[in-house]
Amino acid sequence: MNNTQIIKGTINQKWEKKDKNNNDYLILKLSDEETLFVFPRKVSEERWNWLEEGKEYNFTVEEGRNGNNLLVDFEIEVND
Repeated sequence: MNNTQIIKGTINQKWEKKDKNNNDYLILKLSDEETLFVFPRKVSEERWNWLEEGKEYNFTVEEGRNGNNLLVDFEIEVND
């Protein structure tokens, strides 16, 4: 199990992509220029629709290959 960290951020852009095996994945570009990669083996595809541009989240990420941030969980940031 990789160490995880929490990144708080707002999604600026969300792209759906396909890998070389034709599997779907997402790339999330955050307002602070961080990039997160979302794969179905980490976050189920049913939850991907909950990731919306312009909304702030607490992202739980782990470091993947090449130092990429892999999303493992998220929750919407609620401002009281």
